[in-house]
Amino acid sequence: MSKDESEQVDKNRRVVLAALAGGAMTGAAALTGQQARAASSETETTEQSASSSIDLSKNGMQLIITGSGSALPDPLRGGASCAVVVDGVVLQFDCGRRVLENLMLVGINPMKIDHLFFTHMHFDHIADYDYFMISNWIAGRQELVHVYGPKGTERMSEGALRQMHAMDYDFVHEILTYWPPHMKKRPTQEPPFKVKDVSPGVILETDSFKVSCLHTDHLPFPNMSSLGYRVDSDYGSVAISGDTAISEGMLKLAKGVDILVHECVKPDLGMTPGGGKFSSKDFHSDKLMKKRPQTGHTSPSQLGQLAADAGVKKLIAYHLAPYTSVPAAVEMSSLYLGPSPGPAIWAEFSAAMKKKYSGPVVLAEDRMIFDIKK
Repeated sequence: MSKDESEQVDKNRRVVLAALAGGAMTGAAALTGQQARAASSETETTEQSASSSIDLSKNGMQLIITGSGSALPDPLRGGASCAVVVDGVVLQFDCGRRVLENLMLVGINPMKIDHLFFTHMHFDHIADYDYFMISNWIAGRQELVHVYGPKGTERMSEGALRQMHAMDYDFVHEILTYWPPHMKKRPTQEPPFKVKDVSPGVILETDSFKVSCLHTDHLPFPNMSSLGYRVDSDYGSVAISGDTAISEGMLKLAKGVDILVHECVKPDLGMTPGGGKFSSKDFHSDKLMKKRPQTGHTSPSQLGQLAADAGVKKLIAYHLAPYTSVPAAVEMSSLYLGPSPGPAIWAEFSAAMKKKYSGPVVLAEDRMIFDIKK
């Protein structure tokens, strides 16, 4: 290993330790945080560092990046997900790995999640859902968690509880049988979750906010759906994609929003060294993709164009691949990414988006917080 490579590994390790400790951002994480803060003055949203926290007792609207990474493990990034807090009500979008820990690190008890929305059922977007269900149940949560998602969400939830965690289900009922009589608080008889498959349209509306969803282009099978979401309130608006290629659904959801949070896992052709699927010309050929459909994803240039077409006020790119993570993460993802292109890849991502879109661009990091104000 060369001296430069050794220094980069040490830098990556320091970033991991800082992230796990919930401290200030360093290394690559600090760079993107500085970019976000510089851009924030151009819009009506402001960004806080990964060491900031949320006060659920205060009114307002905030966005928290609860995971900025992609499908394969990356110790620098949790699974792509975010939370929107409106007047203390917590709306969680997707529940991949490290979501619960990232919420805790910004001061939110996961038992305070009021509504959970799924974009689709791929493993990296549901990885911590079963853990969330069981941990909330055994911790004595009393209030219902309302869960929404495309067709298959109810089936997935039932399978997680009755099959994957059949032993835990029986175990909780057993401990309830012998629960100390003097303790009034105890786990509920059944997990406090109400799950519903939803279709495009307005799926939740209160006096404080409205949540809408539309179909997006990710899954190649006609009987499977993926969704994007939009949250509107008196404070502003946020649109959130799951995994998707450029889609009419996200264009409509993103029209005029204060913040668009959108996946950007696919590089533009030529950005990365050869050897991985993402660098293949076939992977970037619309003609071939239609001939042999695969999962749809979005590149920086495509995302910049979408943000411009939708007239969004700020663009946040998430679902980012582990191009500059620790060596083991880069190696595990090499089938798709090939060898690491080095830290310069992030400047290329930003430049490609900014070539199409004149507004502020943020490359997401875990636990970034954005205030949204009219």
